[in-house]
Amino acid sequence: IAARDMTAFIIAAIHVNLCIGTLSHFAKERPDLQDLLTKLLSFEICGEFMLTEIGHGLDARNLETTATLQADGSFELHTPTTAASKVMPPTTPYCGIPRVAIVFARLMVRGKSQGVKPFIVFLSDADAMRPGVSSRILPTRPGTKPLDHAITTFNRVQLPYNALLGSPAKPESERAEFLCHIRRVAVGTLSLSIMGISAIRVGTRIAALYSERRTITAPDGHSAMPIIGFSTQQRPIVEGWVQGKVLTAFAHWAVGMCPDPAHPTQHAIGTIFKATVIKASRVLGELAERCGWRGLFAFNQISELDLTFQGNSIAEGDTLVLCIRAYLNFL
Repeated sequence: IAARDMTAFIIAAIHVNLCIGTLSHFAKERPDLQDLLTKLLSFEICGEFMLTEIGHGLDARNLETTATLQADGSFELHTPTTAASKVMPPTTPYCGIPRVAIVFARLMVRGKSQGVKPFIVFLSDADAMRPGVSSRILPTRPGTKPLDHAITTFNRVQLPYNALLGSPAKPESERAEFLCHIRRVAVGTLSLSIMGISAIRVGTRIAALYSERRTITAPDGHSAMPIIGFSTQQRPIVEGWVQGKVLTAFAHWAVGMCPDPAHPTQHAIGTIFKATVIKASRVLGELAERCGWRGLFAFNQISELDLTFQGNSIAEGDTLVLCIRAYLNFL
């Protein structure tokens, strides 16, 4: 999927890994989730994952969205400030099917916080937002296929008692519980980075084919000479080919070593893998340059692959911060 359409891959990654993956953890104790999971697996409903807010990215554990316990056992989901607006999962009805999300909010009971908890929230039907849910679409990211990234707010949305995933009790360690609830993000650190390998391999193939077909007049003034004969044309293509081969092997090894990417040591492996792929993907810019003016256009694909994959440097955790945390854990 990533090789053909990275935007579709992003939708699938959120849907399968973050939404279905999170729900699956609770499915054994919650048989009532089976119907929703069945609809998600058949893609009758599109799943989302709403953790970060405008004011809280890497410090998402301090998020401000609240879910207040009501007298009848239900919950009231509310965005108290602009900084508490959820960003940037796609949440509009433009996809043409209903959308549901795992929304992280601070559970409030009698005015006291019980910690950050995940809730099941239906965002939209096939053609309209659900009552109290507002979605403001963000501008299209430059050079990428359109995706309705949005800023989403909740105005006293009423949730049933079973919308809460997990225990309503205040945990002994809020940090430990929070990390447990978002462990699928650690899986995404690894899985989303694999998308970059596809981008490198596709970009290398496109640049190589172009370089074989594109010719210039040879020094004899008569015959045609493919530009692949120039070392300056060969270098980024060879680099991309080698990176693709090495990173594919690295990916297979990393996946085998990380049955539980949320484990600190295994998460560190995922972080190293992510940082390595992101650095290697810089060859895409040079590959696009080697395609001349064609490399500037979407039909060439390389620039689009490059710009789309740039989002991975902050998706599922900012790469720089993840590396710093991993380093500190090693000390």
